[in-house]
Amino acid sequence: MKGSKPQKRTARLSGLLERSSRLISRVAGEDGAMISSIEYNSTGVIPGSLFVAIEGAESDGHSYVRDALARGAAGALVSAGRVSEFEDLRGKAALLSSPDTRRALSALSAAFYGDPSSGMLVIGVTGTNGKTSITYMLESILKEAGREAGVIGTINYRWKGREAPAPNTTPESRDVQAMMRAMADDGVDALVMEVSSHGLKLGRVDDVEFDAAIFTNLTRDHLDFHLTFEDYFASKLLLFDLVGRSGKGRRAGIVNCDDEYGRTILRGRGSRPYPLFGFGLSEDADYRPEVSSIHNSIEGVRYTLERPAPGAVIDLRVAGGFHVYNSLAAFAASRVIGIPVETIVGGLKRLLAVPGRFDRIRSDDGFGVVVDYAHTDDALAKLLQSARELSPRRLITVFGCGGNRDKTKRPLMGRAAASLSDVVIVTSDNPRKEEPGAIINDILAGMEGARYDVEPDRERAIAMAIERAGEGDIVVIAGKGHEDYQIIGAEKRHFDDREVAMKYIAARSKR
Repeated sequence: MKGSKPQKRTARLSGLLERSSRLISRVAGEDGAMISSIEYNSTGVIPGSLFVAIEGAESDGHSYVRDALARGAAGALVSAGRVSEFEDLRGKAALLSSPDTRRALSALSAAFYGDPSSGMLVIGVTGTNGKTSITYMLESILKEAGREAGVIGTINYRWKGREAPAPNTTPESRDVQAMMRAMADDGVDALVMEVSSHGLKLGRVDDVEFDAAIFTNLTRDHLDFHLTFEDYFASKLLLFDLVGRSGKGRRAGIVNCDDEYGRTILRGRGSRPYPLFGFGLSEDADYRPEVSSIHNSIEGVRYTLERPAPGAVIDLRVAGGFHVYNSLAAFAASRVIGIPVETIVGGLKRLLAVPGRFDRIRSDDGFGVVVDYAHTDDALAKLLQSARELSPRRLITVFGCGGNRDKTKRPLMGRAAASLSDVVIVTSDNPRKEEPGAIINDILAGMEGARYDVEPDRERAIAMAIERAGEGDIVVIAGKGHEDYQIIGAEKRHFDDREVAMKYIAARSKR
């Protein structure tokens, strides 16, 4: 993976198999070979690699086993039910099998890279919304505490001035382990990781040793992948199981007790081998602000803690009322790993921005623009409610929904926008291979009786909103946030909501 190449390593196959015996069986060949890398993409194979065939959503790694061996792989791991397809390879290379090659990939990768997570602090953050903001807050707190922090998340993978693009919030297990090894070799001693439901269900973090898990909330999303909400929630819960399996000493779970599913997790307090702590506005929250002290402005959010550190003032320079929850989660996780209150307060104050999260742009004509990643109905509603708290003259919302993704949230997002905005312009997000008009029609199904405009071209929609804005208005552009691209069909084109907004703000100010 670009940006995360560890030092050159080798490991004897017999040693890797010993570590992974519960998942892997040897079918043919010797196990004394020296393995130079673990690969699941045959194009990355080098002489001595062990190739693991993964049955993916778009391609099947079993189709590339022979290509991997032709490139010099020392062996291949295939699904137990498909060994018969590779009988001709006996005697040519080590042939291994597993009932679950994805989970075998995780175990092999952890063994090959020397279990890097065991030697560093690892905090996993899961939930529908808020993950990215919490990782930025924790990164800032850890740095304030003198720790060398790394982050794996939606926006990028970063540590010690190095940065790699993030094609997936949670990378494949081999890449997670390789990146953690690169971090450890660079002196990183604390890792904060966004852990997606996809990553959990697909076993990408099965062999990560977590110290703590944070659960933010659960709202409708990703049902194109999970199919049922029950499966979506069950996948999120896997993170708490992994904390339970971890060999770390001081472990904890941090849970939003104002969320219905968070309360379900907290009801299982006695069944886990580590403590669970609740954060939120509820009276029984372990981490709770003085509700009357919460102040949300365009400059940021400020509140005073009621417990567990009465009187401590949290002064955030990132705006958006939802950051009360995000900062409480970061505060709680920091306390359970032993960071002093004053250090946490300083780290939170030091954070100036979270890319694409309530990202503010001012205009000389007296209106403001907010760019945000909100792409679920719950996130959009909370975003618009936070913008409402700033008392705008009018709230103008531009948004769309992604194609080839969960369709059930589209009318719900339409309803949220219509109920909380004064002006709504429905447009495209990343239509991918869906017809933009069909996506927009799904959105409009939730906006019956509301007033709205439709402009499928996202740039023209943003220009329309900027042109309509008057003094005291706030224009909210939702759905893409930090993304600097738009996917139309199979083509990925450069497109940045901030750039487009500033372009039309500048053009308007020149008139």
